[in-house]
Amino acid sequence: MSQGIATKAVLIEEGMLKHYDPKLYYPVRINELFHHRYRTCVKLGYGGYSTVWLCRDEADCSYKALKVGTCKKGRSMTKEAQVLDYLKSRDSVHDGRSWVRNACDIFQIDVPDGSHTCLVYEPLGISLSERIDLQPTKRLELPIVKLVTYCLLLGIDYLHTSGVIHTDIKLDNIQEALPDDGTEILTRLVDAEKKEPGPQNIVNDRVTIYTSRSMDYKEEVVYPILADMGMAVFGETEYSHIIQPIPYRAPEVILGMKWKESVDIWNFGVLVWELLCGEHLFGKNNEQDTLAKMIRYLGSPPVEFLKRSDVHLQYFDEQGQRPLELERDSSGADRIKG
Repeated sequence: MSQGIATKAVLIEEGMLKHYDPKLYYPVRINELFHHRYRTCVKLGYGGYSTVWLCRDEADCSYKALKVGTCKKGRSMTKEAQVLDYLKSRDSVHDGRSWVRNACDIFQIDVPDGSHTCLVYEPLGISLSERIDLQPTKRLELPIVKLVTYCLLLGIDYLHTSGVIHTDIKLDNIQEALPDDGTEILTRLVDAEKKEPGPQNIVNDRVTIYTSRSMDYKEEVVYPILADMGMAVFGETEYSHIIQPIPYRAPEVILGMKWKESVDIWNFGVLVWELLCGEHLFGKNNEQDTLAKMIRYLGSPPVEFLKRSDVHLQYFDEQGQRPLELERDSSGADRIKG
């Protein structure tokens, strides 16, 4: 087997993140055995709170994806593990369960400074964001949008009936199921890593950063899976903290109101518009811009709705009318003056 080019000079992958700390990332190595059954084969990706690896499950010779969290308070991973463990325990027969990425296994790796949460999933393909980037028109065909809408509404209903609110539905968090069982595609990925390992960055005697590999497949059929429960919350109460990317942010979130599962429906409706039209419905620059576009397209909200907000007078008068004037700048983008 060839050896990947290892260097201390060039930073790669998570090593390039602004707040990267090698003490926080578990030093995963290729061919390492986790939890007595998951043997790492290929690195699939990384983020601010985890690395993701393709593994061979030695219990049944199948492929699995292993997400290894960082060793810190990192609420995102802790919350994700709690939500996934709860969903796993319910063993629901809801039709939408198939369209949400549930965990196959959850375990901890204990280290002197704490522990790393590990989540095991069925492997998935590219995200809808990546799929759209592959299209010449930068949008999906209408039949595919209809399929995505149908499947994900079922998935969202499954979460809501299970008492979970996703809060972060975006193109990057919707991934494609692999064609068939994905074995052929994943085996090609493993063979490619064996034949020609990617570059490696030696951080210290303990940590080596590997290069992620992308899946190579050309199938056009999209079966969407709603993934990433890192920002999900349990729905038995109302919340008021900020959630959702600005283009998808619900009005009650912008206005600082208490919110519940309905924010997912708003979020998803705006995302469907984006899939159909190839652009954001309400803009993406800031909350004022987004709110102003909502009003322009939908009219002013009912006064009763606005009174639920402690900050509504920053945007509206006592009659619920907006004292804000939209005007066009020279580039044609909407902005707010007022």
